[in-house]
Amino acid sequence: MSGFSVDWLHVREPVDHAARSEEVLSAVSHYFMNEKKLQITDIGCGTGSTLRALKPFLSNELVWHLVDNDDALLEHAKENLNGDQMVFSLADLSESVEVLFAENPSLITTSAFLDLVSHEWLEIFCKEVTSRKIPFYAALSYDGRAGCDPELDEDELVLTAFNQHQRTDKGFGAALGPEAAAAAIRLFEENGYLVTSSRSDWVGDSRHPVFQKLLLEGWCEAASEIEPENTELFKDWLTKRIRLIDENRASVFV
Repeated sequence: MSGFSVDWLHVREPVDHAARSEEVLSAVSHYFMNEKKLQITDIGCGTGSTLRALKPFLSNELVWHLVDNDDALLEHAKENLNGDQMVFSLADLSESVEVLFAENPSLITTSAFLDLVSHEWLEIFCKEVTSRKIPFYAALSYDGRAGCDPELDEDELVLTAFNQHQRTDKGFGAALGPEAAAAAIRLFEENGYLVTSSRSDWVGDSRHPVFQKLLLEGWCEAASEIEPENTELFKDWLTKRIRLIDENRASVFV
């Protein structure tokens, strides 16, 4: 997995944090309330957003194992994270998931990652996690719900193509995309886990013009890859959307 820039992750982090379900975060906190020390392995750590989101909910001593396959993001995390014990691993998880267990984690976490993997990969991962009886916290998995306000006639065409793109290979085989969250819940429950789940929608409004623009540019690019014959239509749609954002008349949710 690659293609997530430091700038994009920085712009979306406040939206990420606002979207996280406090119900699920509280469940994590409660589960470990009597533990003095936690060893946490974070999958696809990026610049460390999951670390920053979880810390306020955990009173434990924390030791982090941060895993990503993008060395630029790992270097940024190394330079900008402090206050906890940390180990960093550059790894291609499409080849093997063994690195995730190298530090004997008491918790495995990930954010905005499960929709990138295939059902086959998720099955293997779930088997490895549940066989070791390790708790797992996953946030911000895309479930196919997305939209803009005000609505435009082209919205449905763009989102249909975007959702199709979400199912293409992101490095792990055909991606689960919108089916990721439901598939993860089902697999972990089938393996005997009690799952706490809740919606965690991104909401971008007049406070987040840059976030909205970057997100919709991504939708346009993805839709154009799926339906190149409609590229000009998608670009026109994006122009209209950016105008609405500039006029403080737009919002988006995912």
